[in-house]
Amino acid sequence: MRRYNSIDLIAASLATAALWAACVSYDPTGPHAAAINGTFSAQLITVLQNAGAPRQDTSLLTVTLRDSLYRGRFWGFYRFTDGDSGLVAGTLFPHGRIETSHFGPWPPLAHVDHIGFLYPLCSFDRLGPVYVVNGDVQGDTLRLGATTTVPCSEVATSFEFRLLGIRER
Repeated sequence: MRRYNSIDLIAASLATAALWAACVSYDPTGPHAAAINGTFSAQLITVLQNAGAPRQDTSLLTVTLRDSLYRGRFWGFYRFTDGDSGLVAGTLFPHGRIETSHFGPWPPLAHVDHIGFLYPLCSFDRLGPVYVVNGDVQGDTLRLGATTTVPCSEVATSFEFRLLGIRER
């Protein structure tokens, strides 16, 4: 029968502690992304296109975002010049990639009153599946975009959402 001396026990304890620390400190979401804090002056371009002529509208808004200090998550709000406002929330990943899970109440874009007022013949509550609005932040520039379909007068119509914002502060 082998006897363990104190050096063997200390070495085994240190190895176990090192393995435990490595497992506990591993973050599967990767490194923390830079903060997204700021107010962005933004321009939203929306395009509806069906068999007829396409319709493009441009709207001005501000988007204010704050970092939650937890794994790149952020939250904030948008406000259009007509006063419509709502929640914006999502995740900022390394290298500036964004997934916006909320632009208005969930699902994103389906319940933004400003867009509904622009296109009263469209049923945005039946917007095609948009679960995340993708985009990026590079320096002081915020970009978000999505393409889907929406029924307008009961006809499936292509809908594009393109937001470009410049950080003010």
